[in-house]
Amino acid sequence: MRFQAGSISKLVLATAVLALVEHQQLRLQEPIVRWLGEMPSPWRSITLHQLLSHTSGLGHWGDIPGLPSLLATPPPRDHLVALITDAPLVDEPGTIWRYSGPGFVIAALVVEAATGTAYGNMVTDLVLRPAGLRETTSREFPLGQPNVAIGHDRGRPVRVDPGFADVPGTGDLWSTTEDLIQLAQALRAGRVIEPAAAAQLWTSQARLGDSSDAASPVRVAAYGYGTFLGRIHDQAARINPGDNPGYQSLLAYLPDLNLDLAVLCNEEAPSVNAALGELRYPSNP
Repeated sequence: MRFQAGSISKLVLATAVLALVEHQQLRLQEPIVRWLGEMPSPWRSITLHQLLSHTSGLGHWGDIPGLPSLLATPPPRDHLVALITDAPLVDEPGTIWRYSGPGFVIAALVVEAATGTAYGNMVTDLVLRPAGLRETTSREFPLGQPNVAIGHDRGRPVRVDPGFADVPGTGDLWSTTEDLIQLAQALRAGRVIEPAAAAQLWTSQARLGDSSDAASPVRVAAYGYGTFLGRIHDQAARINPGDNPGYQSLLAYLPDLNLDLAVLCNEEAPSVNAALGELRYPSNP
């Protein structure tokens, strides 16, 4: 079954950016105005590094005037981008970590400008196809097709807005557990980008205050590029969570056990926590 993978999409975007850095089409520390042209004055020092590490000063959806905090119904893409760029920065760029879905939308615009290619086609060529993924798509809306899970909230079906397919880099991915495991293993094996480049995904770029839910088995302490670093139960973990209306997801790697985890749920929170509560670790990893 294919599920909405939520913010696991951020891992794919971050990987695509690192691939373009390898190809010398982008530089992480270069201001994004080079690619996006005229921008508000406070934005002019923002870099791709800051967007990918959530240190750009941009807020999350609830900080954008005119948008609901959960972005249940995304506006058309041009309107969404205008709302993001018109919103004041919440922090000075490069000063503190603050989770920002809008920041990844802007990063997706940069890679489109750098490649001259639509985002969905670009990540398919740079990430999905090299990783050998067969059932994963970007910027498509597959609901209604066979083997696609319908999202729910407390057991009731949720209407998922097709506009989510046009929120690039932050919630546009649909995938299967098999494909997500394949992606994680392909990244570690160097089949998508060089191992040294991939390591930047799970190297700490920013430290986080401990705001984790004490009842959750997932604890996060730092952020790389598109990836949280922390613990699942008592195991060190690289963590890619996702949460969109009707769905919740998790992709993680536990290096001490050499164990990949992929959880896709067509039910809103706390479905992933419930699944992790059933987890039994292998005795001989």
